[in-house]
Amino acid sequence: MFALIRQWEKSGLTQESFFNQQGIPKSTFVYWRTRYLKETGHSKGKNIFIPVKLDHAPANGHQVLELVYPNGVRMVCSADTDLSLIKSLIVL
Repeated sequence: MFALIRQWEKSGLTQESFFNQQGIPKSTFVYWRTRYLKETGHSKGKNIFIPVKLDHAPANGHQVLELVYPNGVRMVCSADTDLSLIKSLIVL
């Protein structure tokens, strides 16, 4: 199962999309991801760097910034949004 968790991390998919594609129940995925994080030393109290993908193509003629958190939550805002606002949302 750890190999599947690593596969999900590299996939760029949300957790829900990944476990649905794999035919894994959500509860099973969450259980194994929690075990993986504990056994690999990743905890919620530590900073975990994740890759940032940049897409320079405008969406509907407008530049947007989209952040996808490891738990699948997406934050989409205009590219000209005040960076201090974005920073405060990331810290949440």
